[in-house]
Amino acid sequence: MTSPLHAGLDAHFVALERFLREQVDAFEPEVRPMVTEVLAHPGKRLRPLLAFSAGAGGEPSPALVRGAAIVELVHLATLVHDDVLDGADTRHGADTPNRTHGAHAAVLFGDALFAHALMLAAEHTTPELCRIVARASREVCSGEVCQTFSRGNDNLALADYYRHIQLKTAELFEGACRVGALLADRPREHIEACATFGRHLGIAYQIYDDLVDLLQDDAKAGKTLGTDAASGKMTLPMLLERDRSGPAVLAALRRGEDARTCISPETWRESFRLLDAEIAAAEGALAPIAGSPSPFFLLRLTAFLREAAARLAPRA
Repeated sequence: MTSPLHAGLDAHFVALERFLREQVDAFEPEVRPMVTEVLAHPGKRLRPLLAFSAGAGGEPSPALVRGAAIVELVHLATLVHDDVLDGADTRHGADTPNRTHGAHAAVLFGDALFAHALMLAAEHTTPELCRIVARASREVCSGEVCQTFSRGNDNLALADYYRHIQLKTAELFEGACRVGALLADRPREHIEACATFGRHLGIAYQIYDDLVDLLQDDAKAGKTLGTDAASGKMTLPMLLERDRSGPAVLAALRRGEDARTCISPETWRESFRLLDAEIAAAEGALAPIAGSPSPFFLLRLTAFLREAAARLAPRA
């Protein structure tokens, strides 16, 4: 791993990648190439990074590495399913299982990843890890169901949008923080502070990802974009512009018109303001554990997201 976000946690990520590679042989021979493929394009490993940051201080314990691997496997399973739902062909600059193996095999492969993650969690010495991972898995899948049912619903409420992204993204961010702090034997106050940080960061990250879909191009993002509007998914700028100027903007976006011209500058500013509010809430959640190692690592994530959002924001 070469990301600056991983600096100071290098030993953790070396151990994580070793552990993940070891999991390939747990699958049937026909499935192993698919596991190898999704592990070969790791992205930023944000959820393990959250786990390691929440449990920062000292060398990586086997339990912490295992916990980080579990949340990453859950995340990979959701990506496989997301790409089927969105009809996406590329992610991290590589072909998705949906494209390479077809939707049927990809769905079943995602299920296998979920199941393996839960099996690893169930083998832990206490049931709390399994509860955290199982809850996060349930909520992520529930969020996807809610979002699927809401596709094409031009009357979706802003509150429902936030509920959906809380489920589909923020729950796993929060769960990753809980897993890391729990497996590092941190006190309850530390666990809750990190979990609250993860929840707000997850909401912010999903808002940012929705903005990327409208504002960035496929080559720069390294994945298939423009799928939200085309598939009838409602995202924050779309909802805000609908409420500002009327539902005609939704039809324009679904026809493939450029979001930069369809959506007003006022709506873009409000979207980025709401994104920044979630980042600020995440940062504020760490006040009770100031002075511990975790805020140093976690606050690098909010700084990174702020910088990425600043680069993405349309210029007036």
